[in-house]
Amino acid sequence: MGLAVSTKTFECTIDDGLAHIVLDQPERGNPIDGEFCREFGLCIAELSERDDVRAVLLSARGRLFSVGGDLMSLVKQGDALPRTIKAWTADLHAAIARMVRMRAPVVAAVHGNVAGGSVSLVAAADLVVVAESARISAAFSKIGFSPDSGSTTTVTRRIGVARARRFFLLGETLDAKAALSLGLVDFVVSDSAVQSEAARIAKELASGPTEAFGAIKRLFCQTSDRSFESQLEEEAQTLAAISRTVDAREGVKAFVEKRKPVFVGK
Repeated sequence: MGLAVSTKTFECTIDDGLAHIVLDQPERGNPIDGEFCREFGLCIAELSERDDVRAVLLSARGRLFSVGGDLMSLVKQGDALPRTIKAWTADLHAAIARMVRMRAPVVAAVHGNVAGGSVSLVAAADLVVVAESARISAAFSKIGFSPDSGSTTTVTRRIGVARARRFFLLGETLDAKAALSLGLVDFVVSDSAVQSEAARIAKELASGPTEAFGAIKRLFCQTSDRSFESQLEEEAQTLAAISRTVDAREGVKAFVEKRKPVFVGK
């Protein structure tokens, strides 16, 4: 099963609760261009509303995960470049915002290099699995650009303001070990295991309490925007709402009965 809309820049299949998005322009380095932004926006809008999607796996084909923005397309824009950037980011930013807030957890499987706006796409995932040989690059300042794709939020939430600022100002490239130590990624595995390990985690999440996962994601999204007291009340209100779900009742019952719970995502 796939999406209701057709896509050219990536493939998306849905099986047993797991939506698998595979960036599929390997000969171009899986760039972010206008077509990708439009298609990704439509994809996330659909996935975020589908009851049969309980987790998302994001990966890529080819030698590189993604080179980031399609500079070859941008350089051709001339004086129209600002308009093009606003058009592309309108779709991409909406998609990333929805991906961060959707109930289904997102797992990224990263190999090769990831740069520019694609770093934010990775950082916006709930869990990031990277290959030992992977490299993560903040390429914006190297070409005289400032960050987009939510980079200043998604990366900052993972590694902190000061370290994120340094990352972007100096246009640094981080190896997998450094990215792990900073918290930019969650797991480092061998190159041969990155896809299988990310898929294992995503499948595990796809069989979990989806509504609770969504609540956890939303609560962490707003921790920096609320006072401690406000966040405490939000946690109470959220937990009360989640306690009404089928999965919450199953989880408590299974614990009392000393068995593994069977969650249905409701």
